[in-house]
Amino acid sequence: MDLIPAIWRIDIEPDEFPSASASAATSWSGFVAMVALVRELRQRLADRLGMAGHPTWFVRFDPDLERSEGRVDAVIEAHRGLIDELLAEDDPFGIHVHYHRWDDRQHVPFSDHADVDWITHCFDVSVETFARCFGEPVRRSSQGGYFLHERVVDRAIAAGVEVDVTVEPGLPAKAADPSLGDYATAPTSDFRSFPRRPYYPSRSSLSVPATSRSAARPILIVPLTAYDYETALTPWRRRIVQRVLDRSLHHLPLNPWKAWRDPQTYWDLVARAADEGPVCYFAFAIRTDGPDSLSHQRARALLEYLPRHPLARRLHFVDPLSPQIAALARPADR
Repeated sequence: MDLIPAIWRIDIEPDEFPSASASAATSWSGFVAMVALVRELRQRLADRLGMAGHPTWFVRFDPDLERSEGRVDAVIEAHRGLIDELLAEDDPFGIHVHYHRWDDRQHVPFSDHADVDWITHCFDVSVETFARCFGEPVRRSSQGGYFLHERVVDRAIAAGVEVDVTVEPGLPAKAADPSLGDYATAPTSDFRSFPRRPYYPSRSSLSVPATSRSAARPILIVPLTAYDYETALTPWRRRIVQRVLDRSLHHLPLNPWKAWRDPQTYWDLVARAADEGPVCYFAFAIRTDGPDSLSHQRARALLEYLPRHPLARRLHFVDPLSPQIAALARPADR
């Protein structure tokens, strides 16, 4: 069977999303639990595939962590041993950036998507902190709150970032979401028109793949895998009616923290999404939520089941910067 290059994005964040009640330091127990899960699965998945695979860890270093955690590099300070363990396994690292700030008048955290200076400041702090903690420039990024701004991408390129794993094709803009804090000054990004394959964005628009190297921005965008799973889960007679009525496909990300029928069904859908997509790959993201949270338990159940699914013999978890991923996105050389 053909191998499927896969990106397992893990966003290292505090256990809970920001809120007024979380203004004091919170726990990183979700990160500890996720490292334990990866440790448990690493050999089981390697045994099925016959080769090692690696998740990619994206660390929160944005300025609001200094308010809520006491320092922007709080997780490194608290869990340097676990970080060193993952580095020893050759797992790749990057940054995960949120644009949270504190509302002094209302005494609540919020996402300031409207202030471009604040957005770029958050990104710059993350870049600088990564270099200080890891002793090398950052090359991989993902953005939090479903928000990817043109200026952030250009800032990432200037900082030497070579790949971003943020885009969630099919997802419309949101005005509110727990990941944004109590409110946001502008909606999240509208990803409905974004490609469902890795690509180099054109200089004119993030959502438009470049058709030549000269027209491309030098950063690889790796969207999370999206699939029309609602139609796929519909009884076949209704699917036929929908095709007759020329119903358009409605792709959405295959996020493992959602409520799925069962683990077998989820990985069946992943296999179909990879084989039926514009190119054959799989990318998904999970957050280091607290181990008692519903989102953590849902994701854990799916991941623990994966070694028992036939797909485990095809999924090869690779660095987003790997040649296998870049080969899916190479623009025409003209």
